[in-house]
Amino acid sequence: MLTATWQFLPGQWLDVHVPGIYKAGGFTITSSPSLLLPPTNYLELAIQKSPLNPPAAWLWQDEDTIIEKELQVRVGGSFVWPPPPPENEIKRVVFVAGGVGINPLMSIVSHLEQKKRKAGSLGFAVTFLYTTRDLGPNSKPSEILFLERLVTAFGSFGDEGKFDLFLTSGEDVQKDGVNSITVGGKATNVKGRRIHDTDIFAALGHAEERKSTVCYICGVPMMTDDFVEKTKKAEGMEDANVLSEKWW
Repeated sequence: MLTATWQFLPGQWLDVHVPGIYKAGGFTITSSPSLLLPPTNYLELAIQKSPLNPPAAWLWQDEDTIIEKELQVRVGGSFVWPPPPPENEIKRVVFVAGGVGINPLMSIVSHLEQKKRKAGSLGFAVTFLYTTRDLGPNSKPSEILFLERLVTAFGSFGDEGKFDLFLTSGEDVQKDGVNSITVGGKATNVKGRRIHDTDIFAALGHAEERKSTVCYICGVPMMTDDFVEKTKKAEGMEDANVLSEKWW
């Protein structure tokens, strides 16, 4: 049973101190903050299995070994929801994720999914551009990090949401609309290329609408820096409305 007297914002991470290991492990929270409250008392972290990372290796032990153990945690991170503008002034939200840069955005999407279910409407449009490596013709949707959850979430958003998946194979070949992946019984279109500037500009909406647009970008440093620079320079965009975090 998780007991917590602290709170976090969607997009934040935890420094986790496990028993017997001095150095903390930093892990991204991928669940919605509301699930931390009773009766669920639930917290989900993105922890890659790594024998060379002592805190991660400790947390990957058999459940019977670590159940009921006490952990010390500290919340951190400023790549969060809500964004700088008041939520009632936002008309459009754009998420851009590359590879494991999906991790902090999952908590935000999970939070918005709960908001949609409770309120019946988000009050703004949401577009998600997700690029990751093509795992090959024999791969399963479950092997693409968080793909099934994203498809489910954007299915619940209805007309307010749009999800685009980009699978890269090392060659920037244009294959829009050629391939599809079946996730949860639904066909999801796949673009067999990298995300282009034009994809982001289209997601940002018309120039006159961009003052009410917020963009979150998270991925490898080169990709993130490039997209942040171009997004901030897009006509009508406010610098403060472009938030980013780099993942190596």
